[in-house]
Amino acid sequence: MPTLSPLLASLALLAATPPAERHPFGVDDLLALPRVGAPAVSPDGKLVAFTLGRAAADESGIESSLWVVATDGGAPRRLTSAPGEKVSTPRFSPDGKRLAFTAARGGAPQAWVLALAGGEAAQVTRLPAGAGDLLWTADGQALLVATDVDPACGSGDACAARAAPEPGAPRLATRLLFRHWNAWRERVRTHVLRVPLAGGAPEDLTPGDRDVPPYQRGDAGDLALSADGGTLLYARITDPVEAISTNADLYAVPLQGGPARRLTEGPGWDGSPRPSPSGKQLAWRSQARSGYEADRFRLLVGGPAGEEPRDLTAGVDLSVDEVVWTSERRLVFTADEGGLANLYEVDAAAGGVRRLLGGANLHALSASRDGRTLAALVDGFLRPPEVAVVQGGKVKVLTRFGDEVMARVALPSFRPLGAKSRDGAEVHGWLMTPPGHRAGERHPGVVLVHGGPQGAWKDAWSFRWNPLLYAARGWTVVLPNPRGSTGFGQAYQDAVRMSWGGAPFDDVMALTDAALAGGEADGARLCAAGASYGGYMVNWMNGHTDRFRCLVAHAGDFDLEAAYYDTEELWFPEWELGRPWEDRTAYERWSPHRFVQRWRTPTLVTHGELDYRVTVTQALSTYTALQRLGVESRLLVFPDEGHWILRPKNARVFHDVVLSWIADHLGRSPAPAARPDNP
Repeated sequence: MPTLSPLLASLALLAATPPAERHPFGVDDLLALPRVGAPAVSPDGKLVAFTLGRAAADESGIESSLWVVATDGGAPRRLTSAPGEKVSTPRFSPDGKRLAFTAARGGAPQAWVLALAGGEAAQVTRLPAGAGDLLWTADGQALLVATDVDPACGSGDACAARAAPEPGAPRLATRLLFRHWNAWRERVRTHVLRVPLAGGAPEDLTPGDRDVPPYQRGDAGDLALSADGGTLLYARITDPVEAISTNADLYAVPLQGGPARRLTEGPGWDGSPRPSPSGKQLAWRSQARSGYEADRFRLLVGGPAGEEPRDLTAGVDLSVDEVVWTSERRLVFTADEGGLANLYEVDAAAGGVRRLLGGANLHALSASRDGRTLAALVDGFLRPPEVAVVQGGKVKVLTRFGDEVMARVALPSFRPLGAKSRDGAEVHGWLMTPPGHRAGERHPGVVLVHGGPQGAWKDAWSFRWNPLLYAARGWTVVLPNPRGSTGFGQAYQDAVRMSWGGAPFDDVMALTDAALAGGEADGARLCAAGASYGGYMVNWMNGHTDRFRCLVAHAGDFDLEAAYYDTEELWFPEWELGRPWEDRTAYERWSPHRFVQRWRTPTLVTHGELDYRVTVTQALSTYTALQRLGVESRLLVFPDEGHWILRPKNARVFHDVVLSWIADHLGRSPAPAARPDNP
């Protein structure tokens, strides 16, 4: 397993410096931490703009403002201060003298422009559905703004107005993927509008009945301007039924008008277009397999229209995440490897991937015009995100907003955890011990199973499932990365397919055993919790092992066949388990509901009613089964949350209930003798 980088080791040392008084990390600390995000470096590399969020006074949401900090050091400077605003997407103008951003100030987010020399921000859009992703045109005279429109009515303000949601209006669906995550989208599409700053009607650059960028899987990284500024490059889903497709292709459309031109035709996802500084090359991320959202992302480079592409990452078992050009010949990218997020460099002509930084969890990359300054967020298990720059191969942290909170906290320790699974495979994870842990001490243990299943526990911060909250209660925390997890090679990741409760369950148990063998966790006092796929795994555990005193299942599937029919992204279950009307084998073999007669472990079930990925009916079914079986259980439902519990006031309730549930059961006398694990 890899070791901690010098960067994160130094950050951990800074955060762990003993203050006069320390207390265990609690929910109050988590909610009090400022949330740094969306770094954008200026064209000359001298400034980084970013957002800073804090929980609102009533904890109803996160309020945020716009800030800048100099890359050569100095105190960050706040640029906006409207009461209750929510700011995102800062973008420097081509000349570096202005900042565009989106801000919600009492309504839908709109685009604003602020002169760095001083003065008030000017509102640029008044779109009924709000402004999303932003780009500047090369001449600085207009913004390209993503917003929802009604594609049936043409273009312009009227179409944008018709896309605005009408509370309580009936919903009529005529296609699949009519809803996504927590929103209904039965008659709207995201389009990119050219909005002149001097006034005038917006122009729809991506008309038609398709989303740009694709809201299903795409983001702001799937939009880019050509090097000469005359062409918008974007990703678009091309298959007729979007709910079963992971196929996107790159397109190019002139800003001055004309038809869009298709650049790629691969069977999988082609996105993240990145023109080289001269415009003579185009790089992008590409997946080779159709229907598989977690296939390895390759880094391809071709001519300016994507012609004659070459795979620069063919010789490494890495999945490329974020990509930027640092010169006409070199690109850098991030990728997960062994539970760490690393930064790599590759020669666009000769290939040859080289690791630049190991374990520096850099994300949200932004490069200066000359590529010499790279801005990003950096964080770790023990360090919340801060703005940093990479210059000359070294990381310099520019902000310290989290220091005030973290300096008062007694921090845990963590180390890599390895084990050999039932079939002999080497599996991986992390182990976190409570603050003040001493060699030879055994603590109650909590196993946290991550979602996905193509996700991972890595040395990174989380504002949702933060293991520090569990370690602070005096528990040893096991963070397994079973098969299906990302960052351990594509074969390791692929191994979860058609085996949801098979090898991954064995891996979780093997890593739990490794924690017990290491002496840090007490096998007689264990609980387990998980969300999404982790919630599914918790439900699976309930029918296959009695070794846990309690379980927590958040947003977890109960009946896999029913879940196929009530989810929205159908490509996911079709790849993982097949189409149930063609072959129900995997659905029947791995569905937790088929083993409810063996459930006996006390279980807390939590869910958001607006969750369309795993619908609330799965939680209700889980709870009903537990109650009818006479198993101690509780149900916690949030009417205003989706797949994640995001509102601070709800997060407080969630953590209080979950931590209390686990504490109540770990503090009890030993459970009755357990039956052997029965996979």
